[in-house]
Amino acid sequence: MKALLLNTLLGLGLGRFGSIWVAVVFVPIVVLEVTYGVYAFHLSAGACLRRGVTLLLCAQLAFLLGALMRPMRNET
Repeated sequence: MKALLLNTLLGLGLGRFGSIWVAVVFVPIVVLEVTYGVYAFHLSAGACLRRGVTLLLCAQLAFLLGALMRPMRNET
């Protein structure tokens, strides 16, 4: 649950203030979170795959939401 919150907040922040190339940052973060899950909770390969896909999808959707929250150029 903490990993989903971390990825959501990180995705919103990077989507709002970063460029699209910053989205590549999510891959190593998800790898670290899944690796922690393997060592801390002894997850199986299927559980690692499901957890990794869920975390990556959550981060990408939050990134898109953050990108939609950017102000338009004519608004400022």
